[in-house]
Amino acid sequence: MIPGVTVDPALTDALLATIPADIVASMSPQMREVMAVQATRADACRRAGEAFAAAPGDLSPAARSLAAKRAEYRTERTLWNEGGPTMARTDDHHIRAAGVDVPIRIHRPTAEAVLPGLVFLHGGGFSLGDLDTHDRIMRVLAAAGGFAVIGVDYSLSPEVKFPQALHECAGVVDHLLGHGEDFDIDGTRLAISGDSAGAVLTLGAGLLLRDEPETIGASPASFSALRALLPIYGSHGLIDSASRRLYGGDWDGMGIHDLSNLLDDYLPTPEDEHSPFVAHLTADLSGLPPVFVAAAGLDPLRDDSRALARTLQRAGNDVRFEEYPDVLHSFLHFGRILDDTTTVLHNAAAFAAHHLN
Repeated sequence: MIPGVTVDPALTDALLATIPADIVASMSPQMREVMAVQATRADACRRAGEAFAAAPGDLSPAARSLAAKRAEYRTERTLWNEGGPTMARTDDHHIRAAGVDVPIRIHRPTAEAVLPGLVFLHGGGFSLGDLDTHDRIMRVLAAAGGFAVIGVDYSLSPEVKFPQALHECAGVVDHLLGHGEDFDIDGTRLAISGDSAGAVLTLGAGLLLRDEPETIGASPASFSALRALLPIYGSHGLIDSASRRLYGGDWDGMGIHDLSNLLDDYLPTPEDEHSPFVAHLTADLSGLPPVFVAAAGLDPLRDDSRALARTLQRAGNDVRFEEYPDVLHSFLHFGRILDDTTTVLHNAAAFAAHHLN
């Protein structure tokens, strides 16, 4: 358990009672510890979100509700981002991409003059998250891999629709190829990684830079700068699957209808759901850089990751697939308790470092 954090057994039992018993029984003891912390903090996080959204301002009810969800998510992630590796240097910048100034954060684990870079795209259902909510994840990757990690604070839905966020992420990669020296990054040695929605953007950005770089004015050489792709528990084009039916629900906002609503908010038209930059399993997946795919065993998106790994292998790619059987979606955040979090981040970092170097 996290030092200084006291959990409430009654709140924990109440939360676990909303989850199917077979899922609870399948969780590792550490995963249940995480759930106890989440249950104990849930009301305080929710109140923080509501207080933020109640601030004076001319906002519609829908906008206030969204602001509350984002503030609640930031508050919930604060505890999990405490501690972790200390960086030699961390800098915030902006990069012009897809017509906007995109905020980025660069974590450098060493004082070495020039480092290869891993571009990290945060999760949050395309509508939540920022550079702070995933900061510890990025620092762990940087420290374990010895490369710079460049976090991208892309535009969120529903205010901004596909493909804007994708174009921003791919545009950051292209900018680093041409101007990496401005940030002491070797722009010819890059990787992309992301969790959940960030995994969708990871594969999408790689495919966009390979197939349609001209749509964002990118150099055709940007794709050749990519040495690895690392999508972690993403959605890759399955509409229905065993894991989508067995896992997720009202208790975690990952039920079938929740996942559908997230895509509806992200995509401007129903037809975009079939875009190869969203439904990666429909794309030509041959000729990609080495790919590290990780899945959570109790995640509704588990089968997406399994199918992606198999399809990538069938297309002739160098693929490493890891599945962590007794944890839930979003387990990448819970490194203060979960050993599986440390393991997958260190394995991903080693995979990226091997191909970047």
